[in-house]
Amino acid sequence: MPQEFSSTASMALVRLGRRLQEFAVRRRIKLNRVILVFILVFLAHPKNHIFFGVGFMAGLIGALIRIWSKVIMEPSGGGLPNTGPYRLVRHPMYLGTIAQGLGIWAACLSFGRFFSFCFLGVVLAIYFLVVYREAIVVEEERLAERSPQEWEEYVARTPALIPRKESLTHFSWSDIGQLDFRRLKHSTEGRNFLALLGVFAFLWFKLVYRL
Repeated sequence: MPQEFSSTASMALVRLGRRLQEFAVRRRIKLNRVILVFILVFLAHPKNHIFFGVGFMAGLIGALIRIWSKVIMEPSGGGLPNTGPYRLVRHPMYLGTIAQGLGIWAACLSFGRFFSFCFLGVVLAIYFLVVYREAIVVEEERLAERSPQEWEEYVARTPALIPRKESLTHFSWSDIGQLDFRRLKHSTEGRNFLALLGVFAFLWFKLVYRL
């Protein structure tokens, strides 16, 4: 009897965890804002100008990757995107988001508040693993159903998040792809870019005034 109860309780916890994860994936944009406010208020204590600069550059690169992913023109035949950033990785939008998170983390590196810095890293790592890994799984299942054969070929030659060394080495200007910046009108990437600048402006304020 106790064993059956334990097994039932474990299954219930697994189902609850799964539902919470699915909820987090659906609401990840709002959750991003909540996590970001929590980080900026309680965990972000930048103390070093060099690390701040490195973090800012990483965040900026992440934002540009996301913008690049948005303005790349889709294939005329309605197939899977495979040019520009999608030539390097399958999920450049998520790569850009992770780069932004790493940028904020790097900007907050402080040996005087090393515990807060490590805790911030743990929070970001858990959040990305729980939310974005599941988001990738859901998105890939949808794409595989839409174009099974094309998707298999794309997966075979393109990594999910980390570009292959040879892909970066042989990448040229012609591989950037055809861009249509009018696509930004129908996306939130412009506001997201301004929000990122606001985040680093706030971190700079905390850095200058030692907050």
